[in-house]
Amino acid sequence: MVGQTTLVSASHRDQAATAPRVFVVTNKRVFVAVDVSGYAAKPEAYDALSAYQIAKFFNEHGLARDEVDHFAANLLGSPVSATPVQGATSYTVSGYEAAQVVQFRRSQLPMRQIEVARQLYGDFVPECKSQGMFGPVHVYVANLVPGPAFCRVRSQFFSPAPTMEQRLQQTVQDFARFFASAWINKPAHTLEPPPGLLGEYSKILDEVSPDLPAQLQAKLDDVRQELPRLFRSSYPMVLQHDDLLENNIHVDEATGHITGKCIIDWADAKIALFGVSLAAFGNHFGNLSTG
Repeated sequence: MVGQTTLVSASHRDQAATAPRVFVVTNKRVFVAVDVSGYAAKPEAYDALSAYQIAKFFNEHGLARDEVDHFAANLLGSPVSATPVQGATSYTVSGYEAAQVVQFRRSQLPMRQIEVARQLYGDFVPECKSQGMFGPVHVYVANLVPGPAFCRVRSQFFSPAPTMEQRLQQTVQDFARFFASAWINKPAHTLEPPPGLLGEYSKILDEVSPDLPAQLQAKLDDVRQELPRLFRSSYPMVLQHDDLLENNIHVDEATGHITGKCIIDWADAKIALFGVSLAAFGNHFGNLSTG
């Protein structure tokens, strides 16, 4: 529960460690987010991925890239270029002289959900407006998110330099603040969970059960028994980002701060139990293991 869980906003280095680690404390147990610098993808890997995604987007939709760029440039009143990080089903460009981006995407964005997200998470969510269609794709203009995507700087943030440890600590603090916003700004009236959500969670527990060692089966049974309690009206259902990957969070490279209006790509946002998307912590800061 909320009062029993702490996302420790500090990194740690002991004599045997060469890079910082961060911790989650829950119910008096400590989970260590292990250093990921050894396997975090380098920026050039994301450059290659973005190039592939851009080519795939234009091949799938039969559009000419120069015509799309020209349309975007007219919207922004500025020449444009592709952003360093792209999406799997979209193409995004930023203006040279405009603090905005234009995104062309296969599917329509849920604008009502994005507005609810802004009410819950405030400046963590960029403003976004529809600009209609360009051929078969939907067009949106959004505020330019400052700073590089976390995926592009993650490996350097986990380097052993003390300054990098401080920056990583700041990123963790802001990440915790993002999650806390949903609790602080939760609606006065509890949102209704999607139909079948309890059954969906129960099914997940059933699926992981065969792979768990015997000593954890009793704990899993406890979770099954306690799960319905989370669906009481006293525990909030909130809109959550369902794709909180490291490429959807931008940071200030000099300070580690998550930059304002920086949590992007709310296309797959969903209503769920508060805290469910905290699983993204492991994606960003390491693999969780007891310590």
